[in-house]
Amino acid sequence: MTDFSFLADDGLVDALIMEIAGLLRTLIDTGAPGSIDLRGLPLSASCIAAMSERLGHGEITVMLAAAGRTEIHETKFPGVWWTRHEDESGRVIALLIEVAVVPEILRAGIEDMKLGLERLATSTNVARRAA
Repeated sequence: MTDFSFLADDGLVDALIMEIAGLLRTLIDTGAPGSIDLRGLPLSASCIAAMSERLGHGEITVMLAAAGRTEIHETKFPGVWWTRHEDESGRVIALLIEVAVVPEILRAGIEDMKLGLERLATSTNVARRAA
């Protein structure tokens, strides 16, 4: 992990913005997503607030309720997402900047889709009449 503690909040935010720009360039060029775990960095609350302000809010916000609360919002930079996971008691357990077309947690898994297909097939009138 890179030690950014020598930088003031503004310098930290600038360094993180540069890292996000690199991740976004990689996503555009290769399709490979990336992320930054903000809880894994020596950031003050004021630095996190400054990051949030600099990245801003875009058009999409998603709230999930599964094993705690998760809020995901697009920043004002398409492809850059702010993700905050809380446990069931409301304690923040993950704070991420995700650079992706869609955050991974929102993507449907193949096994989940197979289960959904089975439920869909059994929910039709045709399937009920045949049973």
